[in-house]
Amino acid sequence: MHRLHTAPARTSAAGGGHRPAPSSPAPERTTAAATPGLAALLPASPAWIEAAAGLAARFAAAYATYSYHQPPAAYLARLRPMTATPLYGTLAQAADTPGILAWRDRGHLTAAGTVTGERIRDLTSTSVIITVQVRQVITTASGRSEAPDDLAVTVVRAGGGQVVWDVEPADAGNTGGSAADALSP
Repeated sequence: MHRLHTAPARTSAAGGGHRPAPSSPAPERTTAAATPGLAALLPASPAWIEAAAGLAARFAAAYATYSYHQPPAAYLARLRPMTATPLYGTLAQAADTPGILAWRDRGHLTAAGTVTGERIRDLTSTSVIITVQVRQVITTASGRSEAPDDLAVTVVRAGGGQVVWDVEPADAGNTGGSAADALSP
């Protein structure tokens, strides 16, 4: 099962944080399932959010994985079932850029993307923007390296399911609002 990673609350080691007295019992951890009504506070169901996070992770890994000997059509075929039509057109145009294809071919460049973390950036009733941390293992004719990348992946409701509406570098990507609500009736 796919889980969202969230940052723990931070306290200052210099005495800025509050610690319970030694005789106090530790506070109980609660989850949406254990707290009646908590899910009602969310604009989308926890199951929908979890499915969107899974889609964002699968998309990010596929998006960050390519090979110089793989034709653009094969790369795009992996992305197509997860992608909204407007984004797919943009991805198709970018995947067939002659300069990038020649650069990958000359260097025998391949990249394998692995998701290492996720975090919700924005959540509405019809969309969620998830920042996805990706680690790429890049292999070239001259060696191997690793590169981290953070992507902002916007997942929206479409028909009875979900699709990726947008993907951008996290530091330049969609930061929220209603742009992804374009598919909503």
